[in-house]
Amino acid sequence: MARPCKSAKLLTECSQTKEEIQSRIENEEKLKGKADNINPPEYLNDNQVNLFNYIKSELEESKLLSNLDVYILSKGVIAIDRLQFIESKINKNPALLMQSQFMSNKKNYDNDFFRCCNELSLSPQSRAKLGNINLMSKEDKEDPIKKALRGED
Repeated sequence: MARPCKSAKLLTECSQTKEEIQSRIENEEKLKGKADNINPPEYLNDNQVNLFNYIKSELEESKLLSNLDVYILSKGVIAIDRLQFIESKINKNPALLMQSQFMSNKKNYDNDFFRCCNELSLSPQSRAKLGNINLMSKEDKEDPIKKALRGED
């Protein structure tokens, strides 16, 4: 099974040239869309809205989210909320661990949660890559030679 395509910003070692990677980054930015309306949908409950806003605020600096990500983020916070509910029920009544339907629901929400984490680059590995990319980008902006090549003062 092939690996899912990663954002060009996350590529560190690949067979593409710098020009190809830059072209991909520019195309991804065009497709990303705006990020001016990232608000929780009305159908979320209070806990889900709090989770939505928390994740949104934590990701604001990375500029990863766009308006199109509202749907996957909503699905993720629903999964988190339901997993919290399921886990609290198990903590109160460990016998629920033996109920197949209950554990099947937990597994489904676990899968939803991990899928959303993958889609939104929420894993520690993804964050480490993004941190490295942000650091390299900052260094590039401050490099006097690169500034001169870009025609900046």
